[in-house]
Amino acid sequence: MDTAQRLRLYYEACIPMGLLVLDMLHYGLPPFDDATLTLVPGLLMCMIIMYYLYDRLSCENDDSHVLPGTQTSMYRRRADPGRMWGGVLVPLVLFALNIGSSSDEKHNMGLGACGAWVLSVAMAWTFTVRTSALSSGCSWALGGAGILALTLAGPWEHGNVGVHVCLVAAAASAQHMGTQFLVRKLPRSFTLGEAAAIAQGTSLAVLDLAARLFTRKGLVDLQHMCVLVLEAAGVGTALIVCVLYMVAPRHSQGVCVADTVWMCVAAGAGAGVTTSIIAFVSGTNPVRWIVLAVLGSQTGRMVLIYWLMLMLCATAIYAWCAQTSTGPSSPSKLVLHIKRKSYHILAVFLFAPAFVATPLVLHIGFTLALCVFVCAESVRVLCLNGWGGQMTRFMRRFTDARDVGLVVTAHFYLLIGCAVPVWLDNTRGCVEAALAGVLALGVADTCASLVGLRFGSIKWPATVKTVEGTCAFIVSLVVAVECVRWAKGFGYEITPSYGVMGSLVVCVAMGVLEALTDQNDNLVIPLTMYAAVKMLIHSDAISWISVVVVAAMLVMPLIPHSTLIQLRTQ
Repeated sequence: MDTAQRLRLYYEACIPMGLLVLDMLHYGLPPFDDATLTLVPGLLMCMIIMYYLYDRLSCENDDSHVLPGTQTSMYRRRADPGRMWGGVLVPLVLFALNIGSSSDEKHNMGLGACGAWVLSVAMAWTFTVRTSALSSGCSWALGGAGILALTLAGPWEHGNVGVHVCLVAAAASAQHMGTQFLVRKLPRSFTLGEAAAIAQGTSLAVLDLAARLFTRKGLVDLQHMCVLVLEAAGVGTALIVCVLYMVAPRHSQGVCVADTVWMCVAAGAGAGVTTSIIAFVSGTNPVRWIVLAVLGSQTGRMVLIYWLMLMLCATAIYAWCAQTSTGPSSPSKLVLHIKRKSYHILAVFLFAPAFVATPLVLHIGFTLALCVFVCAESVRVLCLNGWGGQMTRFMRRFTDARDVGLVVTAHFYLLIGCAVPVWLDNTRGCVEAALAGVLALGVADTCASLVGLRFGSIKWPATVKTVEGTCAFIVSLVVAVECVRWAKGFGYEITPSYGVMGSLVVCVAMGVLEALTDQNDNLVIPLTMYAAVKMLIHSDAISWISVVVVAAMLVMPLIPHSTLIQLRTQ
């Protein structure tokens, strides 16, 4: 690994490390409630980042940075494994949700924000030590020590130590098995970090739903109901995918009546399971609740009409572009980028006005869109009803080198990056955080890609990203955030908890991260920006993050590579 690559990894790790240190100094001291629940998991997360750097930079063989039971060829090619983000991304978001939200928002989860936060750190810690180059005995010892430390922190109101240990161990095992399943069944679609983050988030959602089922409380409020609909829909979608996988034909035979029948059966079974879970936990009629939530107000109906008109216009434009671009020659790189980023721009017009008008409808819309995306991708991969080839040809018009695996992940990451901040913060209490994905991907990432490709000449070390593109990202994101923060007359009041300096710190950090990370920026950038905004929104020590990040960037690259090698061999 050359010096440029080492510097890139150092600087990438400084961003989550700076956020964690800042908030541990601010919220992890005794005057604050639950200071131990902030300090202990926060220290373990910092240890994960430092251990990742030590282990990654002192080992030249990439084969040692894969999950046991998998091979290097199963991961996305020409990308860093990203083990740090596999361990840090989800806990970082839950850390921000835990310390940057009101007491009501913290209890929107069945596990509670504290319980989910500690569980995620336990999963991250065991994942990190298990995928390292340590011996098996040392891995088990470190994993056990982390689980014991997190268990003794006591994040749950009820239960005993034994129950806590079993819950943490089950969460860690679920993430390990989920990551291994994604990598082996969907080869070359993910890096190790991306697969681990998705498996970790999915495992937490399943455990949270299980907690709701076992602690059924009858009628729940609006926020609980939104999360319950999301989790129940996820279970129903998983059932649909399983049914389609079991009945998928070995070879595509074109349109088949049996495939159509089974697709209808799977859809009915998934819808039945979803509604049953919602009715069991909430005690309400889920169909009636969703219809009233979407169509019960004039605002909701206007949003649906707006979405329909916008999608019709977008479909007509894309159809015209497809007809005018047909031919044997492949599109140029600039044309491909314009096609890809047009979806990012469409996301801004779809999601931002809907969030301003009615966050509830947008929350439900995101849930439905994710279910449709998963089912459609399953039909494409399994070649059901002869649609696989047609859908693949359409999707390949918008893919790049990162979408060479079995599953096309670009549109999933775009949807998840825009949806997760809204799912976590859909009360319009912190508009900058809720729209982090829309602003970062729809505005900043689009400007960075087009400006960097057209005018970029100075490249960042060990990447293909350009300094000009990063500057465009930062400037456009600052303008977009300030426009949202100071908007008036949209039914909410924005409290300027931090000024332009705070926005600039967040935007610069996100611009540097977008330039340096090898992971899919549609997944990493929105979630990290959400965490940064939520962490800083209640902090009056904005200068701390600048001090921490600058100090880390200045000190860490001074560590000689030979020193790391000597430490590893001792």
